[in-house]
Amino acid sequence: MLEFLLLALFSQKDQNFLSHQTERILPEIEALAPASLPQKKPEQVAPRLLENPATAVLAFDSASGKTLLEKHANRPQPIASLSKLMTALIILENHDLDEIVTIPLEATQINSSTIDVYQYEQMTVQTLLEASLIASANDAALALAMYHSRNESEFAKAMNERAKALGLSSAKFFNATGLDIFPNSDEEQKAGESMAMSVQRLYKSEELTKVQGNMMSTYDVLKLMRLLLKYDFVRETIAQDHFYGTSADEKFFHEKPSTNQLLNTEFLSITGGKTGFTYLAGECFVAVGHTPDGHEVITVLLGSLDRFGETKALLSWIYDSFEWK
Repeated sequence: MLEFLLLALFSQKDQNFLSHQTERILPEIEALAPASLPQKKPEQVAPRLLENPATAVLAFDSASGKTLLEKHANRPQPIASLSKLMTALIILENHDLDEIVTIPLEATQINSSTIDVYQYEQMTVQTLLEASLIASANDAALALAMYHSRNESEFAKAMNERAKALGLSSAKFFNATGLDIFPNSDEEQKAGESMAMSVQRLYKSEELTKVQGNMMSTYDVLKLMRLLLKYDFVRETIAQDHFYGTSADEKFFHEKPSTNQLLNTEFLSITGGKTGFTYLAGECFVAVGHTPDGHEVITVLLGSLDRFGETKALLSWIYDSFEWK
């Protein structure tokens, strides 16, 4: 399997570059004055992740604010369902978990990953957030967006305003879910062609250049994730490997496995994360892991071809290559 390939080595030039990069501390991210700092073992060299120029990588020590590895970390690119991190932040900052949301028709019509909500069904903010973060449910995220702003377009404006206020300069949001947006998709659809077939055709044609998606850099995804991790609710939610939820009147039940396939991976000690995928964005993943000594490490991958395999390789290398002194 691809994720079990042996880690290759960079050239000596790349080793020197990495050694310089690991001294970097993000100026806009609060450090926690740790008792120990990560120091790279001199004999260790960086892993060679998949040779994909579209992939951006960032690995970060939470306590010290120290960057452990980066590649294209400031480049804005599509983030797919990592967009739901901003959706969750806005909802948490403005609503109580026990508020009741009435599911709108639009949420029942959205495609891709869903928990299959019903129109007029009533669910708590907490249940919908859990569905969004664990199962990456688009219907739950859209229901929350419309509850907050009446329509998704207004919610996207709120997302961009909050990103600007937080200094997330790379962020650009079009919707609450991270789904790709196709211009004039109704007109482009041919007679007798399903929407799925139409989407596939557009991806394979020159029309792909017209497809839009929510954008961020790995640095800004990291900053957003760290804000969310200050909420105990978020930490507890993203650690769950399955979503279970009922309507407020307990008449309807929904369940879906977590999209995070690395939860409960013993050696990696991954305690949470958020996934994303569209054809435009590729595979995206932000993971929260802990070294054998308990130091929290956050990794971000955008545009990956193997997000779980690359995350495993990256975290394994970090655990082997750094000492906290």
